[in-house]
Amino acid sequence: MRVPQVRKTAAVLAWALVAPAIAASLAYAQTVPIWTQIAGYSVNEGLAGPASGPVRSVWYGLGGARLLAETEAGHVFETTDFQHWRLNSEDALPASQPVPGAQAGPESGVQVATSGTRRYSLTRENVYGSDDGRDWVNLTGFNGRSIVGDGFSALAVSPANPLDIAVSNRFGVWRSLDGGLSWQGLNDDLPNLSARSLAGQRSVVLADAASDGATLASVTAGKWTLVDREANDAALRATLAAKSGIDATAVAQSGDLVYAGSSDGRVRVSPSVSASDAGTTWQTESSLPEAGSISRIWVDPVNGQLALAASGDKLYRTTNGGKFWDEVTGALNAGAVHGIAADSSAGVVYLATDRGVFSGRLSLTAADLAPATWSSVSRDLPIAAAWDARLNPDGTLTVLLRGYGVYETPAPHRALAPKIVNGADMTDRAAAPGSLISVIGANVRQARSGQYVYPVLLPSDQSSQLQVPFEIAPGTLQLALESDGNLWTAPLNVKQASPAIFVDPDGTPMIQDAASGLVVDSGTPLHAGAAIQVLATGLGRVTPEWPTGVPAPVDSPPAVADPVTAYLDGTPIRVTRATLAPTLIGTYLVEVQIPPIVNRGVGELRIVVDGEESNRVKLFLEPFTARQ
Repeated sequence: MRVPQVRKTAAVLAWALVAPAIAASLAYAQTVPIWTQIAGYSVNEGLAGPASGPVRSVWYGLGGARLLAETEAGHVFETTDFQHWRLNSEDALPASQPVPGAQAGPESGVQVATSGTRRYSLTRENVYGSDDGRDWVNLTGFNGRSIVGDGFSALAVSPANPLDIAVSNRFGVWRSLDGGLSWQGLNDDLPNLSARSLAGQRSVVLADAASDGATLASVTAGKWTLVDREANDAALRATLAAKSGIDATAVAQSGDLVYAGSSDGRVRVSPSVSASDAGTTWQTESSLPEAGSISRIWVDPVNGQLALAASGDKLYRTTNGGKFWDEVTGALNAGAVHGIAADSSAGVVYLATDRGVFSGRLSLTAADLAPATWSSVSRDLPIAAAWDARLNPDGTLTVLLRGYGVYETPAPHRALAPKIVNGADMTDRAAAPGSLISVIGANVRQARSGQYVYPVLLPSDQSSQLQVPFEIAPGTLQLALESDGNLWTAPLNVKQASPAIFVDPDGTPMIQDAASGLVVDSGTPLHAGAAIQVLATGLGRVTPEWPTGVPAPVDSPPAVADPVTAYLDGTPIRVTRATLAPTLIGTYLVEVQIPPIVNRGVGELRIVVDGEESNRVKLFLEPFTARQ
């Protein structure tokens, strides 16, 4: 039988080759990080309101119309609506402020703030008020503790209202409009979160001198909430200190190895803490070249012999379990390094530094001593020092910014890594014998698995389309790819059938009218009773057998070996034939009959082969009318 739509299949072939390039362009656009904030700047500490981190001072300006605060990091913020803060680079701390005294009340050494007849005083633990200077009332104490936290550093009284007061302490900024009878926190929008490291993808370690930085907080309903358990790093440091007396400044563990850095620039490697001699027997002990205190250590989670260590503004690498270290900083002008994340398989390192987050290319598995090359990935992030960075199993990069909390983005290097997708709908669905697959982000020169060679169709720097050989047996294969001198392997899941309907970037299916051979666009309705031809891939083997990489014949194209069924809105519809698409490679043509009775509107079409469903596409349907 001769198929009348031959001249139109060229357009289908053009789309089949252009679609991967479109997807590649979209993937490349994703390499510009789009950051999402995980939670706000404050944490639930069980106080009178959300808390942040230590604040050195607080004072009123413009006659009480605004409030200013200086954080522990030395940044000055101001608020005029007493809810939202902005950075202030003009106003300095007033010359004189009430500071905490040693005792409760205006005793020797305790400064008093006076406004009219109202007097206030504060100690490190509480705030006090008095109307006569003789009798003092504790304004913050309840059940033996301060309801706004302790560690007070400053007190301010509004010049416009003696009952409007604000205080700062190690939990942030607090305000009272009734002379201290009630309090509210002003920390929801104050970029002063006291987190210093990441304990997980959505957990942080809060800097708390009382617990050696071991207080954990995790995200609950978009808010940071304390977690009643000890941080892993702090627990590991405590274990090592108890066993060996070493006061570690940085620790990391992978498998059966523990790395511990110290303030003298030395790194020791010990068996896992689960071993009886952990922390007492050191396998290696090395001094890093020209290193000071070790600030952070990263160890490869798969191969504990690979590790990175940071000291000041320098980065060091070992590939042999700490026996030898090499400086690999390169031309990184970012200040001190506080956090490290890496992907050894991709040769990519992320650093959290004084000047934000940087990404670098660095060989972690070879003896190549070339220094890393760096670029900033802090675009659209607040301008702040980065304390930590972490790569997550789901392909995201999480960073912790000083004061601003935790942000997350798809890891930029993984967006650039070559990715194998289905040639019809650009998803990661399984392949099938004879189907088309696309390698996004690679100019593939050769491809094979075992003895089978995969034909490469029109490769480009953005994408390459391959055909899976008809002879391939179902299973999980390792596809070996060669691209511009680079060799790598990628897993490929192959099923007996894995149907997918060709769609454009908007999801419009590639469909032809069987009578005319014309492509049906998204605005053309399909009438009841019409026959349409659906272009798909992944329908599996054909009969008679057809050679891989050869366009299908115009006359008597091979038929799909397994039964093909189609459904419209869940109801089976007639499949009149299913063959290879004439003149095309790896593309199938499925002709189906629209039922004689349909409802006007959008219908959903899917194809099923060997129990495997295709993607579901939309058809615009028109009922039968007498004029037809």
